[in-house]
Amino acid sequence: MFTTHTIPIAHLSAPRQATYYPATTGEAKDCLLFLDGELYTDRVKTPAILGAAQAAGLLPPVACVYLPNVSAASRHVDYTCNEAFASFLAEEMPRWIEREIAPFDRLFLCGLSLSALQTVFTTLRHPGVFAGVLAQSPSAWWEDEWLMNALPAMPSPPQRMWMSVGLRELQTNVSHPPTPLVQKASQLDSVRGLSSALIGSGHDVHRHEYDGGHDPSCWAAELPQSLAWLMRR
Repeated sequence: MFTTHTIPIAHLSAPRQATYYPATTGEAKDCLLFLDGELYTDRVKTPAILGAAQAAGLLPPVACVYLPNVSAASRHVDYTCNEAFASFLAEEMPRWIEREIAPFDRLFLCGLSLSALQTVFTTLRHPGVFAGVLAQSPSAWWEDEWLMNALPAMPSPPQRMWMSVGLRELQTNVSHPPTPLVQKASQLDSVRGLSSALIGSGHDVHRHEYDGGHDPSCWAAELPQSLAWLMRR
């Protein structure tokens, strides 16, 4: 049974909502924090997938917190290497989870597309907070591959990341409404570039290239495998 909560916050202009799903097979020592919460629950069908994976013994008991978006426009603000949102995720969310839900041994940060870009940025800006990052088809093309080019100025201890991209994510020079967001490089090329740069900087990155596009069904299919790798002790 899930519960919905309102989170009062300091780093952002308005409170945010969060939905909590407890572990289905026992007491959880780990918690997954999902950005793009409504996409993960409604389109990827993550609660059902993780419930089945726990029941089958593919994953240990794990709790999940989903952060939905305020709007499509605010999503483009929150997830484009946003310093304030990164501080909210790394400083306020762990305290809120411990206070309102439970203390966990480890916290993992998960995202898809633009929110996957924000997960990588956040863990580089706040190393040591998250035990690992799930970055599914991160929009590494943002601002002419800004994050890849900024890595030398963001030294960080090694971070553990699962980064995936589809072999059919080949679109270039495409606009992404409702804001003037323009993607010049393809998702495939930019993710390959970012993951290689992260590995070259000493990070533990597993890049998974699947036969598919920018598609919730592809992200759903890899969830048990990706999280099993990420959470392996």
